[in-house]
Amino acid sequence: MFTWWQNLDSVIVFNSWLQLITMIGAALTTISILLLWINGNRMSRYLIEREQSASKKIKAVEKAAEEIRKELLATQQNQDIADQRRRLAEMDAGSLRKEMEKIRNRYASAESALKDRIDELKDMNITSSGTTTQNIEVATQKGALDSEQKKMLAKLLNSGPKGEMDIISVLEDPTSHETAIELKELFDSHGWSTSEIIQSAFTHPPEGFVLVIHSKQTAPSYAKFLQRSLTTIGLPVSAQVNTKYREWSISLIVGQTDQ
Repeated sequence: MFTWWQNLDSVIVFNSWLQLITMIGAALTTISILLLWINGNRMSRYLIEREQSASKKIKAVEKAAEEIRKELLATQQNQDIADQRRRLAEMDAGSLRKEMEKIRNRYASAESALKDRIDELKDMNITSSGTTTQNIEVATQKGALDSEQKKMLAKLLNSGPKGEMDIISVLEDPTSHETAIELKELFDSHGWSTSEIIQSAFTHPPEGFVLVIHSKQTAPSYAKFLQRSLTTIGLPVSAQVNTKYREWSISLIVGQTDQ
């Protein structure tokens, strides 16, 4: 009987220890699950923060790349302008001055001869002297460019950059249209790409030659070279900014010229 009670007491002790171990195991399991949950949340937050940081870095890199692209574009345009200036500087300045002097002399001679002719007609009492003089002027010159100016412009275009350009003449102005045709032939023959001549009506037709761009930021790199070349050969050239014209393009308006 004593042995039986002793065995029962051992079983009770063993059961107590087993329950204690089970409770400890359950507690450890609960703690482990809690720790895993906490670590999971931390890992999720870390991954989210890392993704956000990576996204910000990507945007920063894209922004930097865009700025570098703009700087490269500006540098290229400045390089083109520097090349144009260098080519113009390398040209024979003496020959250009001589050609300009010849042009001035020819203009002075033509003006003197015209004045003498008008005085002669007045002395002869010809009533139609005004009409005759006008006919003489129209017959002696079709466009605004003479042979010397064409040669000078051809030399400049041959050594300068190439590009695209729209040429516009004044509607119902034969001199403007003929000059536009001459310029188109010159530019096309030296590697430029020009559009078909556009005849446009103006409320107040411009005087001389006008280079028009959309904006300074979108002006082609060869715009200054073009203006300098036309000025060099003695043409009255001005520049305008007009947002109605295409971006990254340049247009040459051939206005009214004094013959």
